[in-house]
Amino acid sequence: MNRTWINRLKTSFIFLILLLFSCSQDSVFVDISNELEPKDPLIDGSPTNIVAVKNKIYAGTRMGDKIHCYANTNGVLGWDTIPLPSGYYLGQLATDGDSLYVLMFENRDPLKSSRLRRYNVSSDRWEIPYTVSGYSIQTIFGAGNKIFAGGQHQINRDKFAIIYLNNAEDSLKPIIHGKSLLKGAAQNASGTIYLATAGTGMFSFNESAFDTDDPVCVPVDGTEKANLNGIMNVGGNIVAVGADGTVYSDIGGRFINFNAGLNFTGAMCLWADRKNQWKPSLLLLGIRGRGTSTTHGYREMVLDNGRPTLEIKSPGDDSPTSVANKAKYDAGIGTHPVESIFQLPDFSSGGPFYYRDFTDDPAWEPPIFAATSKNGLWSYRKGEWNAEE
Repeated sequence: MNRTWINRLKTSFIFLILLLFSCSQDSVFVDISNELEPKDPLIDGSPTNIVAVKNKIYAGTRMGDKIHCYANTNGVLGWDTIPLPSGYYLGQLATDGDSLYVLMFENRDPLKSSRLRRYNVSSDRWEIPYTVSGYSIQTIFGAGNKIFAGGQHQINRDKFAIIYLNNAEDSLKPIIHGKSLLKGAAQNASGTIYLATAGTGMFSFNESAFDTDDPVCVPVDGTEKANLNGIMNVGGNIVAVGADGTVYSDIGGRFINFNAGLNFTGAMCLWADRKNQWKPSLLLLGIRGRGTSTTHGYREMVLDNGRPTLEIKSPGDDSPTSVANKAKYDAGIGTHPVESIFQLPDFSSGGPFYYRDFTDDPAWEPPIFAATSKNGLWSYRKGEWNAEE
């Protein structure tokens, strides 16, 4: 073999090795450049869901002894705390639009003593507590100015009930027995309330049936045996998501479904787009990676004039999108399962500030809060996801 040809072959091989090494180094440098400087979350551990009541935002650590409140106090935005009654620990939050309702467990044991207690956000006072005989309350949700709860039977743990808070009688009343755990409630544009369960699909709530022999909860066709994790009103339509990746929507007056191939946690929130006059352009959906996957975070359902579609994509892919930098999203919140997510709304919709006050800052967007499974409350601010301090 010609020596000159051999030398050229060696030179090409060395060049190829150097090129591959250089590309690898570039990838490492890119990864390092997108790594976050870790922050200590103000709300640590496993946060509860996030709710807004009368221009204040509420969240807390599950099994913690206080609630955190984000509000505008004399022109300054920040967090304050509300201690829980002595001996009780935080489970979940809900609102009827007027008051904050708090699920509490005694001695951090969710299988024994539980109660639902109302907190008056106007007077900053705890009001009447509610309990229900025979059941331990595990979940609470608000829809249509009403409060619903999911109860687990205290003797037979495999039995659950959907429970309704009757304000007229100041009592909790089981309205359907023997079904799966309640995982969400939402009201559509016509005023019908839908209740989502983890294994027996959806039910429509018929309040007028209380004084008749008709069922109060009616199974929804097309959702039987669905294992649902979350439900929400999206532009007047109902969207529900399942643990198996199925998405249900009442497009056209009947429920249809498709499988997105994702493991939805039930975290759901509307995202308003500044470029579209703050109209809802995305539905953010929390996910948990399957098996040993480290890809978590959330996904974006693209909305059509505020209504649901069949298009679900990763943050940072195409416009509109909720993040400015896809790589930073992937390296940040994308590594944590998102159990609750919430973009702070305008003051007119219950948020702590007016969007118009930030028109002079073209880069400003309303913060998004996200509860991770065990790494505290995170927020999206100034184009970056990190722990909320």
